[in-house]
Amino acid sequence: MLKKIGLTLLVLLFSIHSFAASSLYLLKRKKLAIVIDDMGYNIELTHKFENLGLPLAFSFLPYAPYTHELSLEASNKGFVVMIHMPSQPKDYPIHKPGGYAIFLWTSKDETFKHLQEAYKIIPAALGLNNHMGSAILRDPTHLDYIMEFLKEHNLFFVDSATVRDSLGCVEAEKFNVPCSKREVFLDDLKQVGYIKGQIRRALNLLKKQDSVLAIGHCNEKTCEALYEMRSVLKKYMVPVIFVLK
Repeated sequence: MLKKIGLTLLVLLFSIHSFAASSLYLLKRKKLAIVIDDMGYNIELTHKFENLGLPLAFSFLPYAPYTHELSLEASNKGFVVMIHMPSQPKDYPIHKPGGYAIFLWTSKDETFKHLQEAYKIIPAALGLNNHMGSAILRDPTHLDYIMEFLKEHNLFFVDSATVRDSLGCVEAEKFNVPCSKREVFLDDLKQVGYIKGQIRRALNLLKKQDSVLAIGHCNEKTCEALYEMRSVLKKYMVPVIFVLK
């Protein structure tokens, strides 16, 4: 019960930090959170997302060229900022996660080193989610390394669920790290019509449950789709969601 109260207070704290002007964000019974991944490459597009007037969370790649400045700017504007942590996918080396990546052979010390380096680049981060990472999300050992780091730094975890049998939130619970799992990817196809359909899918899920977490990416089509649907999104969106179980 105390854990549940604590997580609820954490959600409210982030909501106040991010969009204090509207107390309605604290009172919504049906809640949709949208994380935008792969931030840090495009200054102009970042500003477009910020100007949508939606309480988005932005997840920045530690190796992207503008991550440090843009993440601090976004945080100063009241947005929730996250670390988009490169992690080994199951089809590596066909797909490579990039710098600072955590692999199955990465030692605990090296894992902590990579996480600390990423955190130094993104010091405004309130949480972390995986970039790729389908292999790591199945590996309790490395997930425990990550959760230990997050616990030490009071950060939350968002499981991008790039693999169906992810253990992300299972391991997070062991460390009492707040965790939520992605249910909808918005932009597997970078077409405005498709993305709007995925947004509707997320909204339809709210008919069956109280909260939904969706993930999109930093591209023009996703920004355009969010702009076209922002009037309905404003009714439900909050900066972060933790599914309380």
